[in-house]
Amino acid sequence: MSISNKLEVAENKEWDDRWTRRFDFFGLATWLVLGLYLAGISLVFYGEDFRGYYAAARVLLGGGNPYDYHQVAQVLLEITGKMGNNPYYYPPWFTWFFISLTTLPFQMARAVWMMFNLIIWDLGLWNLRNILDVPFNGWRLYMLYALATFSFAWITWRYEQAGILIFVILVAVLKTIKNQQWSWAGFWMALSFIKPNITLIVVIGLTVWLIRQRYWRPVLIMGLWLIGLTAISTLITPDWYQPLFEERFGQGLNVVLDGPDKVVALRLITTMLDWLRTLGIEGRLKLVIYGVVAVAGIMIFLITIWNSASLLQVMSISLLVSYTLTPYAMQYDNPSLFIVVFWALSLCLVSRRAMRIGILLAGFVFSVIFWQQNISWAYWMVVGSVALAAWAIFQSNRSPDQFMS
Repeated sequence: MSISNKLEVAENKEWDDRWTRRFDFFGLATWLVLGLYLAGISLVFYGEDFRGYYAAARVLLGGGNPYDYHQVAQVLLEITGKMGNNPYYYPPWFTWFFISLTTLPFQMARAVWMMFNLIIWDLGLWNLRNILDVPFNGWRLYMLYALATFSFAWITWRYEQAGILIFVILVAVLKTIKNQQWSWAGFWMALSFIKPNITLIVVIGLTVWLIRQRYWRPVLIMGLWLIGLTAISTLITPDWYQPLFEERFGQGLNVVLDGPDKVVALRLITTMLDWLRTLGIEGRLKLVIYGVVAVAGIMIFLITIWNSASLLQVMSISLLVSYTLTPYAMQYDNPSLFIVVFWALSLCLVSRRAMRIGILLAGFVFSVIFWQQNISWAYWMVVGSVALAAWAIFQSNRSPDQFMS
């Protein structure tokens, strides 16, 4: 090759690199600015469940019981002008997260909670990429993050919910187990019980898998944390558990309330049973379908945790089984589902065909937010994630030498 040709090749490479850096910067800016914009919109025009967290913490500080909705509703009325549908259904120690925020005026506390969720969402996405160590780089990675922010994070911000916190906790679980930081792994596993409707099956799967790998320490640490947190909560509020046995305690999960005794409407939730109802499937057939899927899901779950050597596969399959079968979930609980999407796409790197189909299936998951008619339709995100994971596992098994754990 002549000197002039070499110079031309070098110039073309420099030109390509310069434009690649520009695309990468544009992708990064798009992701970060989009997140800031959506969080800002959520703060100004939306807002729902932070008021419940804030009021429960206020009740606890006043020596009351946060599970007593009569006490919480009175505080809600004082600080927001309405009671609304905000009974407290979280672990007793979750209120501790918000005690410091109760020293701030309500609207300022909301802004702090929103900023906190924006920051940890971005950090969670960044750390997920480092855990998987897949060759998604530059603008392609940032565009994927932007789609995830719009499809998964935005609704959680709009409802001021804790779904993003659970996502980040599960990412922390993955990171600490991968780095063999067993004490921290046990701590984060215990903390994931903030939303056991999403994480219980995941923690069971990880616990069995860790024990089979002869890693006892994180399991013991998790147990000690849960016992300690519950014991301290009982010392602070000795009767905290009593409202749990009242007949109407869980009423706010099924209906929309405006205070303890006023039912406003029925609630739609993002579960298989409500999703089947939207498809016109009712009665015994609906229960039979759920039963068959439950048996299949539990079998896949057990086979995975018993045979898999991949931490990410155990986490992802456990999440899919949890989201598929949970008796209660809302669309704002879905951010952790992105772990499954990201993991499945990493498996699709075995071939161009696998990745093309994988991108189409991931695109379907991301598209649901655009065409869903109600919150039950968001279950299509779970259906799409199951299809994506099945395709990815099938393709990776065809190329075992390229399997990525």
